Amino acid sequence: MNPPDSEPVPRSTTTSQVWFPDTSILITLAVHLPLQQAVESVLSTHRRVLVRAVVSELECLASTEPPVGDWAAVALGRLDWLGKAVRLDDPVGTDLARTIQEELAAGRPLKHNAEHYGEAAIIALASRAQTLTPLMLSDDYDARVAAYSRNIKSLSVHRLLHMMLRQGKISEAQAEAFVNALFKAGRSQDYTVAELVSGRLGRVGRP
Repeated sequence: MNPPDSEPVPRSTTTSQVWFPDTSILITLAVHLPLQQAVESVLSTHRRVLVRAVVSELECLASTEPPVGDWAAVALGRLDWLGKAVRLDDPVGTDLARTIQEELAAGRPLKHNAEHYGEAAIIALASRAQTLTPLMLSDDYDARVAAYSRNIKSLSVHRLLHMMLRQGKISEAQAEAFVNALFKAGRSQDYTVAELVSGRLGRVGRP
């Protein structure tokens, strides 16, 4: 069962949080540099983990047709803020990630071997966290559902913008510019600032 749109988002002051950006969120951030810079600033005081499988998926996508291929290439050039990529443990982590990858594929053939594997690897790693609170950033609804089912909090970029607005990290004018850029690029619906402030974002705001 999906949580309601009004469920409180994580406070950025919680030092035990570890943020895992997936492939889809890094592509979204690549669309608009000011958006990425704002997200980097908000997460700068927290631990961020870049999973190697996400980098591999971006590398696969970078060879595909534009605009996604172009965005993936841009994303690959903007990974410094996430630190050195970490590999998933083998065989326990990799076996679990393959299972989750199959779950996300839902019987559909993979477009490439790395499809869904980035988010699957994050979930496989984060779901076994013992002392830290993992949060996944993902614009993939199915990935967020899979994470939620394993007790991992996940946020889309729009849900994160809601959090940033509520906590005074960005202005309404900035938020409007961000969502307008994503809409023009075809990365989201045309959300209003009022919708971002309220958090009533429908499926994009869940789970």
